[in-house]
Amino acid sequence: MKLDTEFIKLPLRFDVEQLKREIAQFTEDDWMPHATGFPGNFSIPLISLNGEYNDALHGAMKGTPALARCAYIQQIMTEFGEVFSRSRLMRLEPGTDVPPHVDVNYHWHNRVRIHVPITTTEDVLFYCNDKHVHMAPGECWIFNSWQEHTVQNNSDRTRVHLVLDTAGSPRFWQLAEEGEWPFENRSIEPTPPKYIAFDPDQEINVRTEAFNAPLVLCPAEIESLAFSLVEDASMSADSDPRSVEQYRWLARNFVRAWREVWSEHGMKPTGWPLYHALVNQADAGLAAITPEIVLSSNEVELGPAFRGLVLYSAINEEFAPQYLDKDELPDNLEPAIRQFKPNEGGLKKTAQANSAPRRNDPCHCGSGKRFKHCHGSL
Repeated sequence: MKLDTEFIKLPLRFDVEQLKREIAQFTEDDWMPHATGFPGNFSIPLISLNGEYNDALHGAMKGTPALARCAYIQQIMTEFGEVFSRSRLMRLEPGTDVPPHVDVNYHWHNRVRIHVPITTTEDVLFYCNDKHVHMAPGECWIFNSWQEHTVQNNSDRTRVHLVLDTAGSPRFWQLAEEGEWPFENRSIEPTPPKYIAFDPDQEINVRTEAFNAPLVLCPAEIESLAFSLVEDASMSADSDPRSVEQYRWLARNFVRAWREVWSEHGMKPTGWPLYHALVNQADAGLAAITPEIVLSSNEVELGPAFRGLVLYSAINEEFAPQYLDKDELPDNLEPAIRQFKPNEGGLKKTAQANSAPRRNDPCHCGSGKRFKHCHGSL
């Protein structure tokens, strides 16, 4: 989620020793490799799709058996009182890192990631944009995932964080306002942190997302997302004005055509082939626009960002049973084969193997920036 600053430390502190006891009960078999395959990155799902061991972002989220074994973590979630999306214990092995990346997709557009460090050292650093912090054990942090971020474990110890994803209620964002903004000069004094002691008798109420992806995005949301990206790109000094106008024209016509289909079909199955045709048409139109342009806010290329934030989540037939009556569903409901890979959500693109990157190619490191603005400038 895009924040007004790189990092915010929330005014909460947690019982580190109790958290350590809870993670100590897990064996190596409980830790699953990171979905992206990043070396040295592992996780244990606590809230996941259907409460199973997976890394899915969308669908009905439920607590996993691992969460049921962690009384204090359940208490922490209850204390927040938020509706949680996918949440995990995340482990980073000594001498490894989370590669630089930017979270530009529909899920992360409206969700923030809460970090509670459990085991760490001062040699573990979290970078966001051009700033970095050390998150100490028991503290509580959020960060701007719209900016390029990375984590480096330069120590000889394993780092484990409790990581909770949520959209955040007004209560949560008031808590953020009262927290410490380390890189901003604010007139508001941060609130002293509240210590949350382990209470085995506390009543538990962990709230989880049931609706987090649309069957069909409504035209108003399509319009808002599409034009926010175009306007962002138009403010980049590196953007070719002709390409910006081509994107603006594509976005305008995509929204108008989407609204036309929506007006007649809404979310009904009769409109699904038409929506998919519009998505594929827009995807082809994006590929034809050259030169590529980047967002001014994070230097991610507009094409992949548009796909990840708008096209990839525009229609999701697999969630039809959540939105339609049984008699409205097709006899053989099967999700359409998507035209985009999950990691094309403006997340990262990599240069082709065995080829020298050109200045305007996406950088091979996966930052989402052009080569000339990343490793090409070193």
